[in-house]
Amino acid sequence: MKHKKILILIFIALGSALAFNACEEKNDYNYNLIEPIVMSINGPGEIAAHGLTAYPTTYTVPHRGGSTFAWSAKNANNVAATIMVDAVYPSRAYITFPQSSVLTTGTISVVETTAGGLVSPVKERTITLTPFCPYNMDALVGNWTGTGSAVSNPVVATKTANLNELKLRTLAGFISSSWGETWTVGDGSCVVEFSCGNNLTIRRQKIGETDYPDVYEMDGSGTYNTTAGTLTLTFKVYYTGGSTTNITTTLSKSTTAKLFEQFKLKK
Repeated sequence: MKHKKILILIFIALGSALAFNACEEKNDYNYNLIEPIVMSINGPGEIAAHGLTAYPTTYTVPHRGGSTFAWSAKNANNVAATIMVDAVYPSRAYITFPQSSVLTTGTISVVETTAGGLVSPVKERTITLTPFCPYNMDALVGNWTGTGSAVSNPVVATKTANLNELKLRTLAGFISSSWGETWTVGDGSCVVEFSCGNNLTIRRQKIGETDYPDVYEMDGSGTYNTTAGTLTLTFKVYYTGGSTTNITTTLSKSTTAKLFEQFKLKK
């Protein structure tokens, strides 16, 4: 029994020594063996050149503990972008390119330096900068009166979290007022984007579901008459198996809503 106890103690001592050596090997990790390569710059390939630092765009590269990352960015005219590097994860940056009213490009560059002092080759990515012309959305919020048979007045405009966007409610009011359907998901609201040249765009989007039951989508385009203060929109509403013909309405800002006169649109 005594010999067995001695053997057990020897094995325990050997195990402890191996574990200690393994820890020492981990602590002696050689950072100079890391070959730094920034494989990709992740983020949107097309953004608006709005120049507003309150609305930056996030870009990231693969993170490596202990490394630092040097970010730079400029537009096609070599004007530097504004960059804020994340304080916790320097592999993440918030970038704002200078404002531009014409289509242009931007270049983002990143260099990684490891904890061992090795520096990676420069990684670059070119992105598209779409034109941006600022519009005062605050002045457009409120009730609007629309022409035509499709609109339920008032058309209520609210801001979204994005620049140059309005959310319009009851633009396709005929779905409930004329077709007699009730919204079960959503309320028929659509988002309208404002762009340079006073152009309006309704990208294809889901506007809700009804108890028919049916699912509705909408798209369209239009113009903003800054002199008259009106929005003219032409749009289509899509449902299962078909769509309406083009519907056109001109919206005028109103302080009091007109009573809606029902017009029977047939599906």
